[in-house]
Amino acid sequence: MTLGAALTSILVLPGASSSAYATTAPAKQLVVGTGNPTSHTPASNGRLTNRQALAQLAAAGIKRPVGNTSLEGVRTRTIQGVIALKKNSRCTITITGGTERGHAPGPRSHALGYKLDLRTRNEGACVTKWIKNTQKKGKPRGTDPRWYGKLAGISLEYVYETPRRGGVHWDVTFV
Repeated sequence: MTLGAALTSILVLPGASSSAYATTAPAKQLVVGTGNPTSHTPASNGRLTNRQALAQLAAAGIKRPVGNTSLEGVRTRTIQGVIALKKNSRCTITITGGTERGHAPGPRSHALGYKLDLRTRNEGACVTKWIKNTQKKGKPRGTDPRWYGKLAGISLEYVYETPRRGGVHWDVTFV
């Protein structure tokens, strides 16, 4: 049985003519939302290629990440979350860290696509002010202050990281 025939048999009501209810959706529509790497809009828990993530960010007005930042394998939900952050804060968002090597491991790590680092200085001052003024303050992670919030159904944890070697940034987890 072909996929089209299977869909037709599912959509036909008992006693009805199959031609009355058959749909002929293009195959591309059938994979949307499945997380299929050829799909343009993977499921919210799916992974994106670097190219797909950059295209979604560009469409939302978020500039290409700085330096050697990679978004290969980032979760769709993470990209949706950073786009929601831009829309809600109305700030310029500069991504300084993604899924590339050099971040701490863990179940909700950069490598697994849950986290992005965001700039805090210069154009990042706007998002810093927005987080501190609109999100709920939580207990620090070590010595780093932490805030929590929810945007577009996505939970965010913002940690204002102040590494000893410099490079203060927001370490944001999207769940």
